[in-house]
Amino acid sequence: MNNVGYMYRLREATGAEVRRVVREYVGIPCWTFGGAALWDVVPADGRANLRPITKLSDIDRLDIRGDFGHAFSERAEVRWKRLDDDAYDVLILSETELSIAGACPLTCEGAPWEIERPAKAMILQTDKQPAIRYVLYRAPLGALQLVRLAGLAEEERR
Repeated sequence: MNNVGYMYRLREATGAEVRRVVREYVGIPCWTFGGAALWDVVPADGRANLRPITKLSDIDRLDIRGDFGHAFSERAEVRWKRLDDDAYDVLILSETELSIAGACPLTCEGAPWEIERPAKAMILQTDKQPAIRYVLYRAPLGALQLVRLAGLAEEERR
């Protein structure tokens, strides 16, 4: 089993590029969420500023509005943060080496990222929502750097 993870960054990607990267590297179907936490936040809207995790079966329905978003599957995760009206800083995480036009690979001082797939541990959600499977990305000396979302558990929490 491969114990190496890969990170890539696309600086100032357009909304169309975000959709292309999600389609090509995360794949459809996938899960997605996002929302407003800075620029577009409306304090009176409370939780409505955040979109819950939903399954996406049509890339044309990918909602990139707001300040940030995530799309993830077993194959990869794409995270984006809005920089301007149609400019996004994009991070792609995968356990497969990828060739992404315009993206630069990110390493930890030239070394690969070590990954760990916890066998049973999952991120538990509230409101009886399914647990989230994840992959841990660690620096070469073992320090946890990122948690990549990898999918939803098949069974809902009881």
